[in-house]
Amino acid sequence: MSNQIIKPHSGPPSSSNSSTKERNQNQNQNQNSQMHEVHSFTPVKLNDTFHRVMSSMEKGNTIMQGCKNVVSNLNEKVALEPKQFLGDRKDKVKVELKCAFLQILNIDTVGQCFEAEVFVQAKWQEPALQKAADLNDKSMYDPAEHWIPRMTILNANGALAFTRRNFSVQFNQKGYKYPVVRLLWRFKGTFRENLELEHFPFDVQDLTIQLSTERSADEVVFIDDQEVLSTVNTRTFQNSGEWIIYEHVETFRDSTTREYVSSTIHPILFAQCRVKRRIGFYMWNVVFLMAMVSIATFCTATEEPDAIDRMYNNVTLLMTAFVLRMSVQPTLPAISYLTYLDVYVLVSLVFLCLQIAENSLMACLSNHITKQELYDWDNFCISIIAAIYVLFHMTFLIYIYLTLLLAKD
Repeated sequence: MSNQIIKPHSGPPSSSNSSTKERNQNQNQNQNSQMHEVHSFTPVKLNDTFHRVMSSMEKGNTIMQGCKNVVSNLNEKVALEPKQFLGDRKDKVKVELKCAFLQILNIDTVGQCFEAEVFVQAKWQEPALQKAADLNDKSMYDPAEHWIPRMTILNANGALAFTRRNFSVQFNQKGYKYPVVRLLWRFKGTFRENLELEHFPFDVQDLTIQLSTERSADEVVFIDDQEVLSTVNTRTFQNSGEWIIYEHVETFRDSTTREYVSSTIHPILFAQCRVKRRIGFYMWNVVFLMAMVSIATFCTATEEPDAIDRMYNNVTLLMTAFVLRMSVQPTLPAISYLTYLDVYVLVSLVFLCLQIAENSLMACLSNHITKQELYDWDNFCISIIAAIYVLFHMTFLIYIYLTLLLAKD
């Protein structure tokens, strides 16, 4: 066998390689063409976008400049025509006041104060609301912008427990030239009152609400309401067991500078209701018992004038009278004058002391005079003391009656 060399077949592989190369070349050409298109398109698109952005910014600047000019023109107009603050008035405002005592809860004699619920109505004319009256628009009134009296309570004992204020406007009210503004103020609290206790327990007390304002007397004047009177609700009075309340309310005006730091004069309107103390408790528990103790000292005259037990009994009655006097003390404040009840109790104590002095005198005379003379002197002294005691009661009752009669006038 002869050796044969087998050569590889080269035809078909060369054709496949050439086709692969052609495909690769075509892909490269396509990629190059796409890259060329991108590079040629991107600068054009960015330029257009940039031009549009710049155009929009120029338009925005133009609009902003126009707005700025409009605002500047408006500011110039406002500066030329300044708005008037309606809370200040050059004229002296006349404020009409009505005070109603809705409920009187407690009267504290020792603390010299009373607790009450009160309603106050204040009204005044407001020329600044004439335009609102022409338009019949009550919503144009604003207490924060218009004039108000700035009312306060001078004799409030601490903060008010309850307070509520409402404002209302009335147009074309009869008797008034301009629209009328009403302040409806309801409050509850404790109020100080200097009680006059000289006539105690026959005293009549005025319970006062002191209405004032933060404004000066040159700005505002207080007067009584021309349409309605101040009132007091007697049905809701809770101290009826100790006091009798009258149905009328009195008002009067004054001025003050003491409640404020400056020397400016501020007007005050005093609204007073009146109560009278019921005397039954003090007459039966103090006056009657003190009279019984004093009368009991005359009963000791049945004993021998020089008997030591007679003096002991009178001293015991004197100590009893002191106890009754101390029982009255907690019902009164610390005052520097004597009340009617104090005068009566002190005079009764003086009579008891006179009885003890008379007993001592009779004991001393028993060693120097006869028994019959001692009886005569004892009867004479007791008769004089009894006459003075009766005369005191008659005089004191007449004095109290005349004093109370003058107080009513």
